[in-house]
Amino acid sequence: MNSPIDPARPESAATTTTRPRIGRVSGSKNSAMQDRAVRTREAILTDAAQHFDVDGYGNTSINTILAASHFAKGAFYYHFPSKEAIAQQLIGDWNLAVDEAINDTAVDAAGKTAFDRLTGIFSFLARKITDDVTLRAGMKLTLEASIDNGAAFARWVDAVSDIVETAITAGEYMDGPIAHRLAWNLCSGTVGAVQAAATLREDSTWRLGSRTWSVRT
Repeated sequence: MNSPIDPARPESAATTTTRPRIGRVSGSKNSAMQDRAVRTREAILTDAAQHFDVDGYGNTSINTILAASHFAKGAFYYHFPSKEAIAQQLIGDWNLAVDEAINDTAVDAAGKTAFDRLTGIFSFLARKITDDVTLRAGMKLTLEASIDNGAAFARWVDAVSDIVETAITAGEYMDGPIAHRLAWNLCSGTVGAVQAAATLREDSTWRLGSRTWSVRT
């Protein structure tokens, strides 16, 4: 599926690539304009994410985002053709965070149990969603039914399931319904805890074994 942010690039759920700016010398007028455009884009993403995070995607309009960011409508549409394009970019950033968590624990997997890997993955993601509203909003948007989210939530569950299934095969986890549902329960429980924290306007805490994480609202 072509990304709405860059229709010519056949990628799903928004992974952006920085292209080299041929002939643009650092410190030149063009470079300064490029830097300003990047800052504007990031500001729009952050302001939109804050509203998606607190008010929900359906309750946030483009005008709401514009009022928060103080950018002209033309600047908004220069970077994003629609509100959904913003959501897909945020989901893409979340996908990258999940990939980073999975890959980092894979590098260190030698001599460690599946439980160690899962603890590392969810510790990493908990820190990310606590500190970065764009990633927190992106995670929530993986379950937004009104947009094309690229099946991002299923992608996350599948990635964690691969680790759990390997542990079942190795005899680390007992083969049974509870073990086979572990990936789903961990991922959906994480989203649910964060959603509850936003709805109730209070901190949310959840636990995996002896490790505890909190999300501050």
